[in-house]
Amino acid sequence: MKHFYVIFVLLPLALFCQEKHNTFNLFFTAGVTPAQVHGDNYSGFHKIGAMAGVGVETVFSDKASMNLSFLFIQKGSRKNQNPAKNDFTYYYLNMNYLEVPLLVVYQHKKFVFDAGVSAGYLINYYEGSEAGNITGLHPFNKFEYSVKVGLGYCITPKWFFNVRSSNSFITTRPNYIKQTVYYNNIIARTFNKGYYNNILEFALTYHLRTKK
Repeated sequence: MKHFYVIFVLLPLALFCQEKHNTFNLFFTAGVTPAQVHGDNYSGFHKIGAMAGVGVETVFSDKASMNLSFLFIQKGSRKNQNPAKNDFTYYYLNMNYLEVPLLVVYQHKKFVFDAGVSAGYLINYYEGSEAGNITGLHPFNKFEYSVKVGLGYCITPKWFFNVRSSNSFITTRPNYIKQTVYYNNIIARTFNKGYYNNILEFALTYHLRTKK
């Protein structure tokens, strides 16, 4: 539970901003999450999940704001069999997270740009292959930390559509087999130590605007 310090650091920050500027909005969001896992040797966003949650937005100006949200979000990976190519290997990983993202938002006309970090808690997961259910064979870390970057569009003053990329920067599961490949560049050496979640978020958000 010590990892929850991240949430307790982010939450007072958001509340301080709300009190200082006295302008905040409540919002609800829901969408789909195509996902893959860097490190499992299966490329492509073939695993489709869902996301939904609620958040608060602190408004600094007409263009700048910050938001903190609480999300249920699904991540993972999928690789289907392909009998036509004599490929009978199969892999499926579904991970259910409670995630707390903190994002800085900049709006230009109808376009919205956001970036930030998030902390996630793994509620449960299922992992399977052609061998059957392998959940728990190599356990995943309970906590995940990721960076997010997104682009959105204001459909109306209250309705927003966002496309966002979310990538783990700490392994969700370290390599359980000793790595024998040496990578020449530091980026490859840093992000080839295990599994990392990579997802896309396609979300529709509704804002409950408050008067200043």
